[in-house]
Formats: sequence, structure tokens, C-alpha cells
Amino acid sequence: MYFMFIFYDSYYFYVSFDLLCLWNFFFFFFFFFLNFFYLYFYSISYIFGVDNLSFIFICLSIWICLLISLSGLSFLMSYLSLYIFYMNFILLFLFLVFSVMDFFYFYFFFEGMMIPVFLIIFGWGYQPERLNAGWYLIFYTLFGSFPFLLIIFYMNNFMGNFSYFLDYKFDSMVLMFFLMFCFLIKFPMFGLHNWLPKAHVEAPVGGSMILAGILLKLGGYGFIRLLVFMYNFIFELSYFFVGLSLMGCLLVSLICLVQSDLKMLIAYSSVCHMSMVIVGLFTMSSWGYLGSLIFMVGHGFVSSGLFFLVGILYNRFMSRSFFILSGMISIFPSLSFFWFLFCVMNMSCPPSINLFSEICIVISCSHWSLNTLYYVFFILFLSACYSLTIFFLTQHGQNSSLLSFGCYCYLHEYFVLILHVYPIFFLMFDLFYFF
Repeated sequence: MYFMFIFYDSYYFYVSFDLLCLWNFFFFFFFFFLNFFYLYFYSISYIFGVDNLSFIFICLSIWICLLISLSGLSFLMSYLSLYIFYMNFILLFLFLVFSVMDFFYFYFFFEGMMIPVFLIIFGWGYQPERLNAGWYLIFYTLFGSFPFLLIIFYMNNFMGNFSYFLDYKFDSMVLMFFLMFCFLIKFPMFGLHNWLPKAHVEAPVGGSMILAGILLKLGGYGFIRLLVFMYNFIFELSYFFVGLSLMGCLLVSLICLVQSDLKMLIAYSSVCHMSMVIVGLFTMSSWGYLGSLIFMVGHGFVSSGLFFLVGILYNRFMSRSFFILSGMISIFPSLSFFWFLFCVMNMSCPPSINLFSEICIVISCSHWSLNTLYYVFFILFLSACYSLTIFFLTQHGQNSSLLSFGCYCYLHEYFVLILHVYPIFFLMFDLFYFF
């Protein structure tokens, strides 16, 4: 009923956009927190069910999609009602992805969700290269997911179904590798990450927010669901994936330091953060699992907020280059405060939940092997370097002559930024939410 109301409202977007946002907001708070706040698994139907992990990601999806709907007012986009319709379609599929209990339905709804994302990049992207970026996104996803689909069919033929709660342990290294390969592309792991910077740079602001805020987390969600089926494989080969992720994170952090495009830098920083999530999950400890889960939630808000900030500047100055967007503190002093907040949260400063997540991941890495601490030290140092680089190069320095064409920021833009910051800080006071 809720989704029928969403689609009805999005069809009459120009008349009732405020009603759409308010309905999303009240649904999120009252319906979920009053009816579905539980500690154990809650079955909705034969196919659908929600537990604590699903609940966290469903809440994140609704929150980010609400902020994307609000941010649509800032950017004068053509066919805005169709754009909001696609966003609601993505929200529907996200809701279904995180609430199913079978891997076949997970695969079906995830691949179905790629269609509106693909259309958003094609239809509202900024440059002609968006066609190439859209094909990269589709073919990377399909190439990684096709072996996963074959394994699902094999399990359905062999066991009758492939549910999350199936009591079965894989013994074939090939099957386990292809199961994991699907989700490592979605993270993405270093070496399989080429689609991410292209998709982020060419996508509109809402597309970047949905990609960074939620779609990258689907890899982590599916990987966590698969851990019980293939922990033998992870115990034997975790050293390879942990080593590759740490080395890749270090190299991508160095790549971040030489970027001149703001969106490209934030996209590569997402690759770094997801590499740390992979490391935390492959350590196979409760600290690593907890740190990876909180890191995914915190990254969803921080990265989405940074892409929205870049969209605000690009909408006014038609550039994302550090060489043009300098000295912004003298033009948008209030916006500089949010730039500072998001940059320090990107480098995991207190009191954000990113700090607690990185503490958990560092503890799990030190328990797994003390040698990982050499890499982690430089990764955290370089993370601070490129996060502060974003702030210093955009807010300080000499003003470009193009900046004289800038105008003030709107109230709803500050509202969207506050709603990005609010959960990152205040979830730190209620970490029991993740346990």
C-alpha cells in the first residue's frame, strides 16, 4: 500500500512533492520504529523476512532516497517527475532486496534495480561519456553475477532452494570463488573497481548519491549472508584477499592525492573505504563484522553528503576542478562548515560512527595478523591527507573569476546536509542499534 501511494504521488509530482517527502518521512519513523524494532528474525511471509541486518539497510535506503527526492529541488533537471519515479522504483527494489530470504530473489531484484540506475545515468548524466559509464556498470555487474545465477540454479536443483538459512557448507573451491566474485565486484574490490569512478563521474547528483549511499552496500550485505556457506574457503584464502585489499587501498589512496576532479576523488575514496570493509569481513571475527557493518552505514551518509556538496558547486559553476573551485569560504561561508564536517567524517574523526567502525576493523586486523598494522597505519594517514586536501583546496586559496557568477544556497540544501550529518553523529550515542 505504501509503494502504491509513492507511485501515485510521484505521478503528480508537481502538485504534491511536499506530500511525497512527508509521507516518506513519517513512514520511516513511525512505521518502522514502532512496529519492526526487534532483535531476532521476523518473518513477513513465505518469501520475505527482516532481521537486524536487513532492518539497518532498509532504514538506510529509505533515508537516502528521501534525501535524494529533496535534493531534486536544487538541480533544474528536465523530466523531474520521471526522475523521481525512477528513484521510487529503486527504493521499491531496495526494499525487496533487503527483505527477501532466498538468493534467487536477491539476484532477481538486484539485477532489476540496475535498470533504473542505468536509465538515470543515461538520461541525466552530464557528458557524452555517460553512455560508456552506463555500459561499464551493466556489463561488470552482469559478468560478475552470471556465475552466481548458475550456482543458484545448481543449488535449487540439488537442495530444492538456496535460502539464507540453508544448512549447507560448500566444499568446491570453484563454486565458492564465483559466489564471492559476484559480491567483490559490487563492493568493488581493487582490480574490479574500474566501473565505479566512471559511473560516479558521469551520473547526476542523485545517481551518485544512490550509488555511493546504498548500491555499494549490497555487496557487503550479500557477502555477510554468504559467510555461513563458505567459511572454509575464507579461512584458507583470506590472506590473499586481505593482502590484495590492503595493498589496493594503499595504492588507491595515493591515486586520490593526485586527482584534480572532486567527484573522481570522492569515488576513489569510496574504493578505499570499501577495501577496509572487505578486510574487516575477511578477518572472520565479530569485531571485523561489526566494524564493517557500521563502516558501510557511515560511508553511506558521508559519501552521499560529499557528492551532494559537489553537486551544489557544479550546479552553480559548471566545474568540479580544484583549479577553479578555490576560495569558496569567502563566497559560501555557511557551506564551508558542512565541507569541513564531511571531510573530517570522511577521515573518521570523533564523534562520528566512522571512528568506532575503524577502531573495530583495526582491532580485528591486529588479531588476525600484526603485520597488517603497517598497511593500516599508512592507509589511515593517507585517508586524512586526501580528506583534508578536499577541504583546503576548495575552501582556501585565491578566488577564480568564474566564482563571481555564484549565488546563495537554498534552505532545503542546508536541510539535506543536516539530515546527512544527523545520523552519523547521533548514532554514536546509541551503538546498541548495531548489535
